Amino acid sequence: MTARPDMQDLYLGFGSNIGDPAHLVTRAIKEVAGNAHIVFEKQSALWRTEPLYDRDQPMFVNAVVKYRSDLDPYEILDFIRLIETRFLRDRDRERPKGPRTMDIDILFYGDHLIRDEKLTIPHPRFHERKFILFPMAEIDVNYIVPGTTKRIADYIQCCPDNSKVEKI
Repeated sequence: MTARPDMQDLYLGFGSNIGDPAHLVTRAIKEVAGNAHIVFEKQSALWRTEPLYDRDQPMFVNAVVKYRSDLDPYEILDFIRLIETRFLRDRDRERPKGPRTMDIDILFYGDHLIRDEKLTIPHPRFHERKFILFPMAEIDVNYIVPGTTKRIADYIQCCPDNSKVEKI
C-alpha cells in the first residue's frame, strides 16, 4: 500500500531482550507494516542498549520506525498490543521494566497530544531515553516534537540517560 495524503506520520519504538532480540524486533517491524492502514516509511538501525531502569537483565535491541497511518491512535495502541501478545508478551505476569520478548511504544503520531489513563502521546519518557532519541535522530534529527518547539537534536543534548547504546 502507498501512503495517502490523509495519513499521518507515526513513530513507533521497538524493543526486545529475550530470545533472539534482533530477529524479533525485525519481525515485529514487518508485522506492523502488514496492517492495511499502516505504511512503512523509514527505519533506524538496530541498537544494542543497556537496560535503563532494571539493570538485572540482558541487553536490549531497540529500533525506531516511521510509518504513515490513518488509524485512530487507540486503534494503533490496540493493534500493537495484539502484536506484543503474538510475540508472547504477558503484561500481567512480567515484572515492571523487566525482560520482555517485545515492547512496542507509540512515540509520536501526527500532531496528536493525548494524555489519559490508556494512552499518552508523545510518549511520556521519550526525552529520558537514548534508546529512543538516538534511533529517532537517524530518521529525523530535526523532527519537532508536537506540543513543543524542540527538535530531537535538542533533547539529545539534555538527555539524562548515561546508559550504553551502540549501533549494531
